[in-house]
Amino acid sequence: MPRIGFIALLALAGCGNEALWGFANPLRLFAGSGLDSAGEDDEEADGPSLHITQGSVSAIARLIDQQGERRMWRTRGGVVIATDGVRVVATAGLAMQLAATRFDGPDPLGEPAALLTRSADSRRMVDLMENQRTPEGMRFGVALNCRLVAGATEDDLVAITETCRSEQVGTIQNRFWMERDSTSISASEQWIGPGIAHIQIEHATQAGPAEPPP
Repeated sequence: MPRIGFIALLALAGCGNEALWGFANPLRLFAGSGLDSAGEDDEEADGPSLHITQGSVSAIARLIDQQGERRMWRTRGGVVIATDGVRVVATAGLAMQLAATRFDGPDPLGEPAALLTRSADSRRMVDLMENQRTPEGMRFGVALNCRLVAGATEDDLVAITETCRSEQVGTIQNRFWMERDSTSISASEQWIGPGIAHIQIEHATQAGPAEPPP
């Protein structure tokens, strides 16, 4: 798939702001944004949004740009997440940035219903960048060889497990929960880089209009 423009993500995250780039712990970024005190978890989002949890901290990310299935979302604290469908393909504003994702071939999550009858293999390359943006903190072309397998149905949800192996970052695992009847992904838990926690996403309000709201 095309590379997500990381420079654009940095600009949207406010990369010149020390409040975004000054923390080694990404959870401090969320805590420092006032999400807890402002009660953002309880706030109703206008238009498409994602409910994101990392560790014990949650935030609402609102849609700020859309091109087909590719969307960009931003939290009040300035964290930006790019998705292609339900997959996170780039981030900005965290201690470790997922700078780009490129698939060799289609992403099996594009047709999750097919996973009900057979597993699927995929390969993708990711670029990683520490928030200091020093050369030694950058890793380009990290190869992930992955297999996606659908588990048993429980409470009308099918758990899809993606296990990826990489010489550079070891073994990682993502999980996606698909509604059995609609075959849509309603929730996920995704790796976004080494050394930081997975993010959990509720995708229920992700669907939006062809163009982002004004």
